[in-house]
Amino acid sequence: MVRIVVPAVWTPQGRTDFEGTSGPLDDVIREFAARHPEFGRRLLDADGEPLRYLNMCVDDEMIPRHQRAAASVGPNAVVTIIAPMAGG
Repeated sequence: MVRIVVPAVWTPQGRTDFEGTSGPLDDVIREFAARHPEFGRRLLDADGEPLRYLNMCVDDEMIPRHQRAAASVGPNAVVTIIAPMAGG
């Protein structure tokens, strides 16, 4: 089982852990958004593609944006979605 972790501020109930499927990272994110539409606008653009400005880790490895299309999620992996932050 893939574990998907979302930012706590995204969920009013404070739930951050969800189950997902293995496969290409972009497909994992699309499938997760389809099963949890409350996160769709935070994860996908108008064309249904994963937003590129989000940071994502598979297990403990940050996946660079330009490598996401080739990234794969194994059956027991943890995908962590990190919302972008602004400030200074």
